[in-house]
Amino acid sequence: MSDIPESLYRIDRFTVPERARDAFLERLVFIRDFLQGQPGCLYNRIGEARQEDGSLAMVTIVEWSTREAMNAARGEARAFYEKTGFDPGSFMTALGIEPDFGLFADIRARDHVTA
Repeated sequence: MSDIPESLYRIDRFTVPERARDAFLERLVFIRDFLQGQPGCLYNRIGEARQEDGSLAMVTIVEWSTREAMNAARGEARAFYEKTGFDPGSFMTALGIEPDFGLFADIRARDHVTA
């Protein structure tokens, strides 16, 4: 068994119309700050790139120490959204944002690949 923790990476990519950038970025910063304070959150960033069609590609990258930490934070976020009446799916649909959610395991922690 390895001493290297088996981090998980939640990497979400969003196609965002230019007109929706500011409202969406405000929400991304809010959730970034919320997640940053959760136990097991090791790394948390937001990035963007302009696409040829004028839209933006925005990504969030969050590294979690364990699946349990990630799931606990997800539960806290869900409870907060329910309490405040925020529906992330409806919010993105209304702004014309197309999400692509991904969860990735740290290969280094499980398999050593050699060239």
